[in-house]
Amino acid sequence: MSRTWFNGALIDGPLEVARGERGLLLGDGLFETMLVLNRTPLWGNMHLARLEAAAHELGLGFHRDSLDDAIAEILDGIPKLHHVLRVTLTRGSAARGLAAVGGSSSLLLMLDAFDAAMMLKPVALSSTAIRRNPASVSCRLKTLSYIDNIAAAREASSHGVEDALMLNTAGNVACTTIANVFLLKGKALITPARDQGILTGVTRQTLLHSAAHLGLKPEERVVKPGELKDADAVFLTNSLRFIRPVTALDREPLAQADLAPLVRALCEAARLQCGHDPRMVDLARAGR
Repeated sequence: MSRTWFNGALIDGPLEVARGERGLLLGDGLFETMLVLNRTPLWGNMHLARLEAAAHELGLGFHRDSLDDAIAEILDGIPKLHHVLRVTLTRGSAARGLAAVGGSSSLLLMLDAFDAAMMLKPVALSSTAIRRNPASVSCRLKTLSYIDNIAAAREASSHGVEDALMLNTAGNVACTTIANVFLLKGKALITPARDQGILTGVTRQTLLHSAAHLGLKPEERVVKPGELKDADAVFLTNSLRFIRPVTALDREPLAQADLAPLVRALCEAARLQCGHDPRMVDLARAGR
């Protein structure tokens, strides 16, 4: 099912957006996307803490109690199926000028059904010349300014693959258009460090925190592109897709070590929080 909540109420129909809405005119805002299982936003506190920190840094109005109430309202009574919840926060309407101060911030929540079959699916990548800039605010925060990622994703689609590998301005591995990148090599769980032009993903953090329990040594560091071909496995993490093994880069096959222990660890963490394993498609039947 789909629902929309905008600036204080559930709505049915088109949004009435103010003429000076900076989110629309300038991409002046933030968003978070999270998986909903059993009417519970998975790792919701981590997502909302990231949103709050970014809002304070950018000077956007953020009211956690009001947001919590809005989330509770939009999730009330929905079926026990997989859903995706997107929270969008903008500066709201303001006068012309980049430095203009907005009035009240705008808050938009959108809930839609999510196809669980999209989770854990292998993916092939193509390289793109579009670079991530470690000094850019839009690389570090989950802003509405997503045009680089959009262009890279469209380029990947033109090559017949689903996602693109993005390097940073130093030529090191950063991320893909929608996911963090991991390498598995022996007992080392390797991922580009925070200063490499990445968005610090919630699933990324969850997996790093679980590494020691899996007998793995987490390494957040500079990753050279050539390391991908030498790894035992390369995979992506994302809040909706979880772990996705990378099968090929620029049509060259990559090694495929067993990722089952990592998948089980993430899914068990999700089950403990939401009451259901996200791999179980029929959540309603599971709850009987």
